[in-house]
Amino acid sequence: MTQETRPLVLVIGAGVIGLQTAVTLLRAGYAVSIVAEHWPGKGQPMYTSDWAGAHWRTHASVEEKELCEWDTETYRAWEEMVKQEEREGRKGESGLGVYTSLHYWDTQAPEITDGASSLWWSSVVSDFRVIPPSELPIGVYLGVSFSTFAVNVPKYLQYLLSSVERLGGRLIRAQLPTEGGIEAALEKARALVGRSSIHAYINASGIGARRIAKDEAVEPIRGQTLLVKGEANCIATRLGKSKDDVRIVIPRPGSGSSIIGVSKEPGIWDTSVSESSKQKFLYGCKELAPELLRKDGEFELLGVQVGLRPARSGGPRVTAEVLVGGEFIIHEYGHSGAG
Repeated sequence: MTQETRPLVLVIGAGVIGLQTAVTLLRAGYAVSIVAEHWPGKGQPMYTSDWAGAHWRTHASVEEKELCEWDTETYRAWEEMVKQEEREGRKGESGLGVYTSLHYWDTQAPEITDGASSLWWSSVVSDFRVIPPSELPIGVYLGVSFSTFAVNVPKYLQYLLSSVERLGGRLIRAQLPTEGGIEAALEKARALVGRSSIHAYINASGIGARRIAKDEAVEPIRGQTLLVKGEANCIATRLGKSKDDVRIVIPRPGSGSSIIGVSKEPGIWDTSVSESSKQKFLYGCKELAPELLRKDGEFELLGVQVGLRPARSGGPRVTAEVLVGGEFIIHEYGHSGAG
């Protein structure tokens, strides 16, 4: 079937979820059009995907079975992607890289109530081990290491976007109305696509779902990170004794840079740079990646990034809905930093 005769799925949103969904649907034989205002590479605070670290590290608790399944599937999918790129001589094409991750807790957090045996994902990742006390930094209660994936996010987003175009997907840059709810947004999207028959819709509008879907459970979690020179030898995370004390270092494969930080501020829409957070990261992340420090003992700062994670009270919404008139839409938003 041609692009014109295949069942058409219309995706709203071009973040990492919208792009990956489009790629999956195209490979399954559907025609796909993406309608979005924000796209990769534009440096917009409302487009969260550009500002991500990123790496594989689950946010799901053992009780959140569906989220655990999603994270497990992602690990397996990225594992296969990396292997395939290596087999075909395309290593690093997607922006994925395999690294050792060092994860430290300064206190007995809920996810480690019974020590490392409480970590449901220990059987999912490769090379998992508990770090002996003699190898732990001063003040650390428990540490583990495992093999996982770091993501050069700008490169990964461009990889997904190029994949959509290569597979025949259509990209439509437009702002959809928000005042009339999802029905008004879909009406405008239909007009932009120019097809009378739409097989299904995907609502991957991220933080925009608060207005487009009239979902007041959607709220931002403000995040600030720093981009510094040099690729760290490993991924490192240290969780302090307070929920606000989170330090992280993530290399961006092939970029010559790393992400350090990070802040998590629920309900904050302000995207201006916090000088106090910047100084906190520049000082607090030194012990996690000393190989990145200059001779004067400081990081070389390349940039400061502020974005709004699209969170949702009660967890992500991944549900199907039949709208008035019988149209079918799947909502997938509210994943916060786990998109």
